[in-house]
Amino acid sequence: MGEIRHLSSTEFSKGRHLERIVAAARADAGFWLMVKEREMERQAIGAKVDREGDGEDAIDKSARLTPTITELADDLVSRMFGTCPPEVLVIIQQALLDAARIELTAVR
Repeated sequence: MGEIRHLSSTEFSKGRHLERIVAAARADAGFWLMVKEREMERQAIGAKVDREGDGEDAIDKSARLTPTITELADDLVSRMFGTCPPEVLVIIQQALLDAARIELTAVR
């Protein structure tokens, strides 16, 4: 049988896993493009939500691109570490979107 891998919350907080995950995402050009597209979509929906005053929940409900950032982050982490707790996955998603936002802002 194969080795069962799991990224725990404790392990994640102790190590440099977040930096490794973002670096791995950037190293895969197609994957990184999808992450940047998700950030651009989030920004566009956020601008619309601000104009219409719908609130933050509308951003999540309005997302149309697939796979979602949640699915992308889960796929990347599972390839690197195996399973990942949901609370860590949320942190990883935000780190990917933040890195994409910084890169997109630098291009402008």
